Amino acid sequence: MALQRLVRQRAVTWICGIMCCWLVACTTPSFQPSPDPTATPTELPATPTPLPITSTDLWQRAIAASVIGDEDTAAQFLSELLQLFPAAPEAPQARLLLARSYAKRGAWTSAAAVLRPLLSDPTQPIYVPALFLNARANEAAGLHEAAVAAYSEYESLQTPLAPYAALRAAAQLRVLGRLAEAEAAYLRAATSTIAAGQRAAAYEQAMELAVLANRPADGVAYARAILSFATQPDYRARILVRAAALADAAGDEESARALRREAITTYAGAAAVQAIDDLRAVGDTAFDPWAAAQAYRAVERWTDVIAMLDMAIASGQDPAEALRQRGLARRVLGDFSGALADLATARERATNPETFRQAALDWIQTYGQSGMTAEAAMLYRQYADEWPDDPRAPVALDRAAQLYDRLDDRATATAVRIELGQRYPTTTLGITALHRVALARFDAGDLTGAGELWQTLARHGQGIGQALGAFWAGKTAQALGDPAATALFQQAQASAPDSFYAVRAAEELGAVPTGHIPFTAPMTSDDWLALTEWIRSWASTESPNQTLAVVAERARLLAEVGLEDEARGEWLDGLRQIGESPVLALDLAQRAYHAGATYYALLAAERLTQLAPTTAGPPPTSLLRLRFPTPYADIVQQEATAFGVDPLLLYALIRQESLFNPAATSWVGARGLTQVMPETGRGIAQNLGMSNFQLDDLYRPYISIRFGAFYLGRRISDMNGSLHGALAAYNGGLGNARRWAGGNTVTDPDRFIEMIDFNETRNYVWSVYAFYGVYRSLYRWP
Repeated sequence: MALQRLVRQRAVTWICGIMCCWLVACTTPSFQPSPDPTATPTELPATPTPLPITSTDLWQRAIAASVIGDEDTAAQFLSELLQLFPAAPEAPQARLLLARSYAKRGAWTSAAAVLRPLLSDPTQPIYVPALFLNARANEAAGLHEAAVAAYSEYESLQTPLAPYAALRAAAQLRVLGRLAEAEAAYLRAATSTIAAGQRAAAYEQAMELAVLANRPADGVAYARAILSFATQPDYRARILVRAAALADAAGDEESARALRREAITTYAGAAAVQAIDDLRAVGDTAFDPWAAAQAYRAVERWTDVIAMLDMAIASGQDPAEALRQRGLARRVLGDFSGALADLATARERATNPETFRQAALDWIQTYGQSGMTAEAAMLYRQYADEWPDDPRAPVALDRAAQLYDRLDDRATATAVRIELGQRYPTTTLGITALHRVALARFDAGDLTGAGELWQTLARHGQGIGQALGAFWAGKTAQALGDPAATALFQQAQASAPDSFYAVRAAEELGAVPTGHIPFTAPMTSDDWLALTEWIRSWASTESPNQTLAVVAERARLLAEVGLEDEARGEWLDGLRQIGESPVLALDLAQRAYHAGATYYALLAAERLTQLAPTTAGPPPTSLLRLRFPTPYADIVQQEATAFGVDPLLLYALIRQESLFNPAATSWVGARGLTQVMPETGRGIAQNLGMSNFQLDDLYRPYISIRFGAFYLGRRISDMNGSLHGALAAYNGGLGNARRWAGGNTVTDPDRFIEMIDFNETRNYVWSVYAFYGVYRSLYRWP
């Protein structure tokens, strides 16, 4: 367990100190003459006598343990502080933090016992958070009346958490059957200024209670209140449909129909489909058939899509586009002749050039799918020749190349890809096509031919495409002994400075930039000033509002009483409030940074980066530090060193995996900072001898960092020291990494990455290694 050895060291120090004091107290002092000096001085002890422990030492160690999620160790330090220094200035806060630590581990009885002394004096500031935590302890114990009383008292104090006290009191009142009081409490929270998601949830609870009380009209009113501030389209559609059902129950059919019609045009999804089906069931077709078609399309009810598009065509609602979409629906159902007829008619009737050209491209695709492969390939090439400036022209050439692949006409497919890359070197399809052909030439030993194609991207590409071309052109020039390689590698660095290719180019040049900032160096006032001045150079000046100050304070108070999910919700609501304001983005980044909320500071910094125009000057280093932070520095250095991993590489991996969000959970179930899968976590725990491991431990930073460092270190060893191979194995599995490498050794890291046939893993290796380059350029290690 992290920091436990410090506990043992401290215990030994304290016991030794007590023993020394006892011996001094029990010995009668007497004068002894000093011995004469000797020729051989007496050596000092190898280990100096430790200084006595202080309450401040214990408090700081407890905080450090809590920050990394090591609640057991934090609790040991806090308990010791309270035992040894009960009157210390840190004691009240230590008691509160110890109670929270117990609460996090579900030991609510212990939490309540620790809190009891803090509840004796309501005039003390510590009484306020202690009261909230005590209310939670009552709640956990099933003491609903006591919980309501405590939450009500807390709400009366009118702190920024008062609405959250109302929310929790409402839930207890509902359990007690005091439904009218619960509804009123929910409404107090709903009409407050807490995070929008919490307000909406409170209104929804009030809606349910209104329905139980047979007051559907009030439920409609609550739904309309949600719609007055909710902005997410799919959520709005769900609320609209729910409100429509309540309006029906209230006997207000006209409002119900209006609400359903609005739902249909709000978001094409399941809620809209329900609204359409409800209206059609009563013979009401007075809704937007075009929007209805999009909703049915979203759930793949193709027959209904065609029916709605028939209505749109009959009503003259963009008939050419409706015909085009009806043709695509018929194609899905296998009706190729009907689809081709609709697409041809759409092309003929289109007055909009966009609809005309898209219908033409769709017709070619449908023609090819009907079995006319060679003919379709030729028509795609004709399309690109006829409309060379159309953004669909590269798509047409790419599809033509794919069809020639299907026809096993590799020569023509290659020619088309070269044409695509040379004509459209700034598009993703053009870059991919030219790179594919160049790699084939490179593997065949035609370095000169490969270099010529990559030179095309280097000369005519932009950004990452230009960097790719310049790097690979430099690589071929290097292999041919051409001194032009140096200039090409330098071009790769300049074209996309923070990219994978820039990092690799620097390595090939032997000029990898090294940073000078220590991991633990805090952001200074000068750093923040530099960011402010940079923003002023391209944005209009405005003063930060106090709303974000309230958000940050509320998030702090929520974390103080152990409501981590709610604290995260407040920070996310703060990010929503940023909007398009760079000043607000900086304000939130600074507040989150000082609160230790690394994830939200990073997100705000990313938003600030996005808001900066292309004409803005280079951002200051302080913005990069916010985007590439170094939290948990001690534990990262400790665990990375223990498992033979560069701490900077581990930071790069964590940034890619979770953006430093300890609560991150992926759609496949990976958890925590280093996104360890449950089964992988169990295996690592077994390897490390952790018999009491639980899956939720993966959300503890010190566990996640240790497991990630262990797993990455193992993969580095498995791939014979290759970082690229190790990263591929971390994301895509060791077996796949060995398949891509043709064994355990990566001889050419660049060619190895191109062999990765999982897009996610290939992009993962590119991203982590690019981040590694940024970290190396910013920070000093060791």
